Amino acid sequence: MSAQETEGLTFTFGVSGHRDTLEGDSPELQKQIRTVFDRYRLAHPDASFELLSPLADGADRIAAEAASRAGIRILVPLPMAQAEYERDFTTTKSLSEFRHLLATAASVFEVRSDKTDVRANQYAAVGDYIARRSNVLILLWDGQHNSKVGGTAWVKKRRDHWINLAKTTGNAPPPFGYAGTIQIVTPRRASSARPKIEIIGELPSPARS
Repeated sequence: MSAQETEGLTFTFGVSGHRDTLEGDSPELQKQIRTVFDRYRLAHPDASFELLSPLADGADRIAAEAASRAGIRILVPLPMAQAEYERDFTTTKSLSEFRHLLATAASVFEVRSDKTDVRANQYAAVGDYIARRSNVLILLWDGQHNSKVGGTAWVKKRRDHWINLAKTTGNAPPPFGYAGTIQIVTPRRASSARPKIEIIGELPSPARS
């Protein structure tokens, strides 16, 4: 799409990733996220940009902080009512961080699940929403696959599902379609492995003037 065609249109980033990121990794992760943001903004200089983040601990908040610093709007899809969601933030610091970032959001809304009595499915509904609605999905993930419903590996599978479905139906998020799935390799506290933080995935070239 040309700059004239994208003027005034909105490009949506989404994020999914580990909750148990290492605190010392946050600056480098934000730097890598900012690289992703900048490359897509250079490719679409006349578009506006937003980030879908549920603001859970770890990756969600790291991406939201990077978006805030970059002047990108934050949209917060919640897996359940705010008061119920806040029960999962078990420390005063975590709850304070969540409320601070929530106050900066341009939009906050609840994503409904058909199985509201099962907490994991409520989280999964948000992950699926982000996988489906993002033009670019950013995964702060160590790349390890597992069967946890609603986890980052599961969100990656849902992303692949929606991309494959769009190839046959043409039903991709407008106006930019599925423009990429970018992994930022992210160590986690639950693992002794400490992989190098780096971007995996093809980033766009700047738009021609």
